[in-house]
Amino acid sequence: MSQVTHSLHLSEHGDRPWPEPAPRRVFCDASQCTALTLELPPMSATRLNQALRWAAEEHLAGSAEHDHVVAGPRDDQGRLCALVISAEAMQQLTAHWPTGQGPDVMVPDALCLPWQPGQLSLGEVAGRVLARWGEWTFGSFEPELAADLLTPFDTLDWHWYGGAVPETLAAHALQRMTPKDSSDGLLLSHLDATAELLEVNLLTGPWASAAQLRGRHQWRWVAGLALGLLLVLSVSVGIENHLLQRQSADLQARIDQKFAAMFPGISPAGRHRQLAEREWAKLQFGQAAGLLDLLAQVTPVISALALDVQALNYRDGRLDVAVRALDVATLDDLEQRLRSLGLRAALQSASLDDEGASGQLQVSAGGSP
Repeated sequence: MSQVTHSLHLSEHGDRPWPEPAPRRVFCDASQCTALTLELPPMSATRLNQALRWAAEEHLAGSAEHDHVVAGPRDDQGRLCALVISAEAMQQLTAHWPTGQGPDVMVPDALCLPWQPGQLSLGEVAGRVLARWGEWTFGSFEPELAADLLTPFDTLDWHWYGGAVPETLAAHALQRMTPKDSSDGLLLSHLDATAELLEVNLLTGPWASAAQLRGRHQWRWVAGLALGLLLVLSVSVGIENHLLQRQSADLQARIDQKFAAMFPGISPAGRHRQLAEREWAKLQFGQAAGLLDLLAQVTPVISALALDVQALNYRDGRLDVAVRALDVATLDDLEQRLRSLGLRAALQSASLDDEGASGQLQVSAGGSP
């Protein structure tokens, strides 16, 4: 939504000197991450790393070239859960860690809230409202926007896990899971306990933890042997890639066939999962879920353009967004990108001042007007 803050919530494990037997964790602001569920079959780690970015791009507004995509667990339907965060955000989050002494695991804070079906889990950390409403669905919101954004979940049981309850949520029936005067530390203890059950870590690849790097150093001689093996098996790798492409084409054909059978008359245009979730949300939550559907499509575009959201208003299937940008051309770019996603987007007004441009954009489902 608005530009993210790069604050970390470090989980300590006693006063033992570094290194510690137990992994050290940090919790990053969940608003920096996008959670995805991908239709990828089980495969080797190498092939999975190659396929992750390609699969993630189908769910993002722009290219994932400059994003860090991390695989998580598989859900009960066999779909692969994944997290996407920009490489720039990862660089800023890790820039000040001492060399070789950083944490071992980093996860979004809101994903670590305790959760059960039929429950909306909430908490407050560093002035933001954390929310989790599914196994792999979560968010982090400004307090003044939280009440409006969470309205579609009024039918769920709202559980509050700590921190200061914003005034905008005070009227809701919150079931307090911690004492009324609980501090951030008590909430973080809930996050710390829950994080142990997660099978995801943003500290991979270029941002691998010190423990992972030590493991690589110990097995460096294995890498030498593997290099020789790769040279011998280069022909087989080419054949394997060819088979993977054929499997991908067959999988896409099966997805198209099943989608057409389940949702006749709807053209997926490469957005099968997104459109299926939208139709399911309409059945499950009614038209109020249209807000989350629009936000799921609009938010990545706004983040990619580094825009500052000033206000949101949702009524009768239309989302009005007031944003700040560097110039009017960026506002026009935002409008065109949303239209390319199959949304009805129109820039209602735009103005310039010494600090940049302000615009009022109206977005709704249904394609370009």
